[in-house]
Amino acid sequence: MSQSINAWLQQHIDEYKFRLRDLTVDFYMAQARLNRPECQLDQLRGFNDACMNMAELCQMNGDDDSYLHALGRLHQRLLTEVRNTQRDKLFRAQAWQLARHSLTRLCHQFAVNGEWQKASALQTEFVKYVW
Repeated sequence: MSQSINAWLQQHIDEYKFRLRDLTVDFYMAQARLNRPECQLDQLRGFNDACMNMAELCQMNGDDDSYLHALGRLHQRLLTEVRNTQRDKLFRAQAWQLARHSLTRLCHQFAVNGEWQKASALQTEFVKYVW
């Protein structure tokens, strides 16, 4: 017997919520590792990967607000790490490179949404923040 459309849709919504919850836990675990003063490059990349996984899941499911939220949190944290003088130069350079990637994704989504001013403001902030 086949499922009704409503049952099928509810099943997919529930799967999305469960996967998003799991990725949110991964995000907070990665963030906790990043908060340590002795954090290494692999933990920075792990944090980036956790955020990108969450963002991509949101994007694939048409959840634009959550997509922008995940990318925005990632981008802001990366900018913080770029400016963190307690981190070594390689760590900060990697954070800068990852922040450029998150900036590109954020600006692309803002452009798709027709929010040119937000994209422009974000680019201006990035230039001021990292130079």
